[in-house]
Amino acid sequence: MTMTSQILLGTLYLSISTLFHVAVVAVSISWFTRLSHRVERFRSITRNVVLILFGLVSIVFALTVQIWFWAAVYYRVGAFSEFETSFYFATVTFTTLGYGDLVLGPALRIFATFGAVTGLLSFGISTAFLINVLGRLGPILTKNNDPK
Repeated sequence: MTMTSQILLGTLYLSISTLFHVAVVAVSISWFTRLSHRVERFRSITRNVVLILFGLVSIVFALTVQIWFWAAVYYRVGAFSEFETSFYFATVTFTTLGYGDLVLGPALRIFATFGAVTGLLSFGISTAFLINVLGRLGPILTKNNDPK
C-alpha cells in the first residue's frame, strides 16, 4: 500500500470509527437523562451505581465495537493472516500500549498509526462523557441526599 493510500484509508477508517463513538456517546447522553429520572426514587447508592454503570457500559460498548472494527480492517487489508492476531494488534494499537511484539512493515506502518489516533480520540471523548455523567450526579445527589 502506498503512503498516500495508507493516509487516505487510515483517515477514512478513523472517521468512521470516531463518528460511531460520537454517536454512541450522543445517544447515551439522551438515555442517561431518561434513566436518571427513572432512578430518582432509588436509594442514593443504588442510583449512583446504576448511573455510573450505565456510563461505563456505554463507553465499553463503543470502545469494544471500535476495536473489533479495526481488527477486521487489519485482517481485511492483509496485515495478518489470522483474525486473532489482528484483534490482538488492534487492541494493543488502539489502547496505545504498543508492546512491539507485532509490528507492521512499511506497507502498513502509517496506516496502523490511524488506529492509535482513533484510540486516543475515543478515550478522550470517553473521559469527557464520564466526567459529564459524574457531573450530572452531583445535582441528583444534593437534591435527595437521604440514606434510605
